[in-house]
Amino acid sequence: MPRTSLHDVGVRRQLVALCAAVLVATGLSACGHQDPPWTDLAWHAVSLPVPQGDRAMVRGATWCDDRWVVVGALADARAHTRPAVWVSSDGKQWRTLALHPGDDYYAARAILTSVGCSRGRLAVLGAKSGGAHGNPRTATWRERRDGSLAAVPAAFELYGGPSAVAVSRLGGGPAGYLIVGTRASGAAVWTSRTGRSFRLLEGVGGLASTPQLRTQALDTVPWQGAWTVVGVSTDHSGRLTATAWSGSGDGPWTPTRLPGGSTITTAERLVATSAGPVTVGLVDNGFGVWADRDGRWTQASTFGAADPARTSAAYVSGVAWTGSLLAATYSDGVRFRLAIGPTRGLDVVPLPREVTVRGDHAVTVATHLDDTLLLTDDGEQGLVWLTRLPH
Repeated sequence: MPRTSLHDVGVRRQLVALCAAVLVATGLSACGHQDPPWTDLAWHAVSLPVPQGDRAMVRGATWCDDRWVVVGALADARAHTRPAVWVSSDGKQWRTLALHPGDDYYAARAILTSVGCSRGRLAVLGAKSGGAHGNPRTATWRERRDGSLAAVPAAFELYGGPSAVAVSRLGGGPAGYLIVGTRASGAAVWTSRTGRSFRLLEGVGGLASTPQLRTQALDTVPWQGAWTVVGVSTDHSGRLTATAWSGSGDGPWTPTRLPGGSTITTAERLVATSAGPVTVGLVDNGFGVWADRDGRWTQASTFGAADPARTSAAYVSGVAWTGSLLAATYSDGVRFRLAIGPTRGLDVVPLPREVTVRGDHAVTVATHLDDTLLLTDDGEQGLVWLTRLPH
């Protein structure tokens, strides 16, 4: 073995020192490697306007008709809630929209959870638990010509009743709105062209449960004149498999079980990109990204991990697309996290505020081009955070 001279040692030390200096000066995490620019973001917090003594509960956001829209609720000191919607053209100055619940007791106390945009018009989904069994009393809201929102009267069994399981998300697109959820018969959808009324389609072939699989629908986006829906299928052993469906409201629906994972996969949140839909969910003890390219779903990447000490469920709470980057918020079972990057690989980045996982806490994300809106609710204060994601 050749001997190492003092000169060689000196040269190596100089190289190490030079590398360290470069790291300090440029922020390189290793010689020859630079951290992606989205791992160090400057967030700007914005408080939403609320009446004295109330706090904002923020749950969902979208961009519609040249403005940001945030939905949620107001809560007073006794935890009594009432629905709320805020809008802003720049994400900095916000105003509230007038809401008209009519004579619906539960709509007047609802927490609004998701919002869709179709041809510049809003539709909103919300619920309030109550009644003899404490079940969610679900209602939708439509935008009126004056810009206010009105609760849509509906029969109790449209969303509830003996066949009810869950009403999950509302999405908007060029042809109208679609709500996805689960009935006793399995995955189901509610359709509306205008938001004035919704029609329930349950037990639909390809979408509903089969003797081999029980299905649940969790999110939806429009794509190429139809709808893409994602969720899970559960077999007789209890194994959950991420599943996507494509079709129209009336069907037929074509199911696809997504690849990857050895113990569990779920498809929980969905976003449309220029190349096709992308969904995010659980993959074993971490999280995964799947992309639909020309009707074929492939697993694009994995990221993050569930906390081994988790006391709550691990799940994906939001996903958004800037045109080049994916942003996903998720629960690791202890606290909420944020991951950003191209679909082929996301980096877990710091949230501007730590939010633990509890029933009344929430974190989600929305984008318009490079502008990114993060919602955080730690049970004490609901905030909007703004940043611009670099390419």
